[in-house]
Amino acid sequence: MTSQSTILQDRPANWSAVLSLFVGVTSLVAAEFIPISLLTPIAQDLAITEGMAGQTVTVVGIFAVLTSLLLAPLTKGINRRHILLIFSALLVVSNIMVATANTYSFLLVGRGLLGICVGGFWSMAAAVTLQLVPANYVPRALSLIYAGVAAATVISLPIASYLGHMVGWRNVFLLEATLGATGLAWQFLSLPSIRADKNNDFKNMFRLLRQDWVILGILATIFSFGGYNIFFTYLRPYLELDLTLTPNSLSLVLGIFGLANCLGTFAAGILFERKFRSCMIVLQCILSVVAILLYQLQERIWIEVFFVIVWGFVWGFMPVGWTSWITRTLADRAEMAGGLSVASIQFSIGGAAAIGGVIYDGSGIEGIFLLAAGFLILSTILIWLSFLFFFKDTGRHA
Repeated sequence: MTSQSTILQDRPANWSAVLSLFVGVTSLVAAEFIPISLLTPIAQDLAITEGMAGQTVTVVGIFAVLTSLLLAPLTKGINRRHILLIFSALLVVSNIMVATANTYSFLLVGRGLLGICVGGFWSMAAAVTLQLVPANYVPRALSLIYAGVAAATVISLPIASYLGHMVGWRNVFLLEATLGATGLAWQFLSLPSIRADKNNDFKNMFRLLRQDWVILGILATIFSFGGYNIFFTYLRPYLELDLTLTPNSLSLVLGIFGLANCLGTFAAGILFERKFRSCMIVLQCILSVVAILLYQLQERIWIEVFFVIVWGFVWGFMPVGWTSWITRTLADRAEMAGGLSVASIQFSIGGAAAIGGVIYDGSGIEGIFLLAAGFLILSTILIWLSFLFFFKDTGRHA
């Protein structure tokens, strides 16, 4: 263990490969959520309902869950460089298929391919990062990779909406394919050989789930992402309908939200290198407090907008934090843990949309705020317990 740890510390950081993954993540996540901004033109063009168009997001989640659970055990002998390049190529193909779709079924096939890419990439993210940079640089590298999520938020909301009006929704997906091709080329040139863990099998995956602190961590992940996505799913109608922002103000606020999220992601790399456990707990508390404040501060528009932006900034830390949780506590089983984590997150996103829809229709945005706060408080308790059991079982600090 000591010699392996020394090797990990002494390995030079491959920042070019990390940056190539940032471009890939930006393209991947933007492709996943672009339809949210383009539901109406997609539905009109293909003569389907907006509800049917919305299922193009759902189908991504279904395939992502399946891939995240099956990838590590089924490909345990294959070099991860090759797997990543295949996923990046499929991302380009998916966007071209969506851009050229003339039928609903062809559109869904293209989106299903994207789901495979989403589940596959995120399940390997922690394990791959551990092999690209020394252990002490992992939080910083993850913060750079996850900055792609924040960049994609800007692309998939205000920019995609604007470009959809200017050049049409199909050309938006062709532009997205170009971004994906850029990431593919960069990864081809910069990614080194990345060994697979031969212990990735279903037996070891189920063994992980018999550890209390792992189960608690996964449940905390579900409630953390659920609390965020319950509000994020209804962010646009909240700003547009409840706060009655004009189209220009709406685009501005969404853009600042994405920028704040990006800044939080970059800051996460520095913060988590110093005080990981306490930061994870405190940041979850802050998010729940912000949700409660938004519930209390009704009809104070610009104060509410301020706290929405604070929410975006603080959440920027959390995806980095949850992946760092894997690299700090399950580094020797990072791919299997990553697969379980991705499945949990995708389940959380889908569940948040479904539960949030019922709450929003019945109680409006006030119910959304209360539910988000409840989920985040529960996540805070669960992650605290997970750390407690981890220390008890292993005798190590996370």
